[in-house]
Amino acid sequence: MTSTTPAVRTADTDVSALLVDARRELDSIANRGIVSAPRAVADTLTTLKALAPTLIPHARALAAQLSAKEASELHELIERTEGRASSRPRADLAYEHLLVLVNQLQELLRWLERAHGIACRRTRTAAVKRRGNQNTPTATQPAQ
Repeated sequence: MTSTTPAVRTADTDVSALLVDARRELDSIANRGIVSAPRAVADTLTTLKALAPTLIPHARALAAQLSAKEASELHELIERTEGRASSRPRADLAYEHLLVLVNQLQELLRWLERAHGIACRRTRTAAVKRRGNQNTPTATQPAQ
């Protein structure tokens, strides 16, 4: 029996699936709003600290393929993200620590998504802006 499925490299498929799952996780955290209650911060930090080690090896592999300048930028981001993910913040700084870690992971994920050709979903702000632009008449559209 012959297969009708196209040949796809398993490594690429797995990385793409990993990136999509990571994006869902980060978007879920960002969209539900990061609550500053100590227990919620601790739980979210635990989730993010588990996500970092799955993204960092892929980011290191990507950095090896980039130009010297881009590789340097990515390595710096990797080092900062690794340091933040492995550190334990003081209780009074945990919320700020969490916000910075979310931003670093999102930036790392953007690098990986671009490299693997995964289009990031547009933000809600961009969607609202687009809808607003569609409602305004242009030179080619007559005003109603």
